[in-house]
Amino acid sequence: MAVGIGILITFLVVDPIDIRSPAALTFLELTLALVLFTDAARIDVGRIRRQYRWPARMLLIGLPLAMVLGAVVAGWILAIPFGAALLLGVILAPTDAALAEPVLESEVLPVRVRQTLNIESGLNDGLALPVLFIAIGLIESEAGSRSVSSSVLLVVSLVGIGVAGGALLGLAGAWVISRATEHGWMDELHQKIAAVALALGTFAAVEVLGGSGFVAAFVAGAVLGARVRPKCEYLYDFADTEGRALVLIAFVFLGAGPIYQLIREGVPWQAWVVSLVALFVVRPLAIAVSLIGEKLLLSTVLFFGWFGPRGLATAVFLLVAFEEMTDISPLVADITFLTVALSVLLHGVSAMPASQWLAGRLEMRDRREMPEMGEAFNHPTR
Repeated sequence: MAVGIGILITFLVVDPIDIRSPAALTFLELTLALVLFTDAARIDVGRIRRQYRWPARMLLIGLPLAMVLGAVVAGWILAIPFGAALLLGVILAPTDAALAEPVLESEVLPVRVRQTLNIESGLNDGLALPVLFIAIGLIESEAGSRSVSSSVLLVVSLVGIGVAGGALLGLAGAWVISRATEHGWMDELHQKIAAVALALGTFAAVEVLGGSGFVAAFVAGAVLGARVRPKCEYLYDFADTEGRALVLIAFVFLGAGPIYQLIREGVPWQAWVVSLVALFVVRPLAIAVSLIGEKLLLSTVLFFGWFGPRGLATAVFLLVAFEEMTDISPLVADITFLTVALSVLLHGVSAMPASQWLAGRLEMRDRREMPEMGEAFNHPTR
């Protein structure tokens, strides 16, 4: 809906938005930083290790495999160097919890199925970030604009400073929020404000220091969630209110800018092929491989493979690459935004029918023997 509103506004009222302009780019980057922070905070990593083999396998096996398969497909179809192919594979791999909301909140599906997608979509964009910077370093070394050693140093500094800065600031913020709450110095409103300030402050501080603010925001959110989890209701409330509003505005920007341009100008056939293969082949195959041996119904595996909508992280990953480099092929941008547009349409249309289909398939089996019907902890959704 938000993307459609953006397209309609541009068609009827205003000129297309340049999302690479300083104002739009800053808004999109800060929105993704907040999303990474809140997603990392709301997922209890300890419970994933103890109770959730499926999302752990999807993140540790499926996500890397999807990036590699995406790179192979892009390199073969587009005949581009490995660095650029890997960049495209990374950009198209993360999924968006906001676009999967109809599935995550569908009462017809078992809790364990919904929570698997909830956990995976909440963590895969943060885990993909280091590989994004590796791809950028590879491109620059292949182009000769950086030596191999300086490219490695770039990646290490971006990721290393991001992890260290995020961990330190996350610990400091958790200590301040926890102490202030225990002494009654903060009510829930000010806890929410403090958490948002911590996310944005961490992003800005680490960017100034030369690290990745996105990595830092993700790590700080994970640290805050681990340290003050029993007191995190204010953060979940933010993710469900102000955070949702920011994400919707971001999708309006995408509709009013690059997606409108695609509709008006069209895209090459290569973009269509790469986008469709990424949606219909790469992710489903990677997820299927990652879940081998888990004794899930084929219907469940297909459902997990299909529901990986691409959204905000995919778009902003591309913008991060544009910030670091200036010689990215326009075809990479076309593929990225076409994939987002197709995902918004196809996953939005298929969410409820596919949920009903899987629920019907599960009803036909003996529930006592189905791992899909096992108990699961309810992580907050976004």
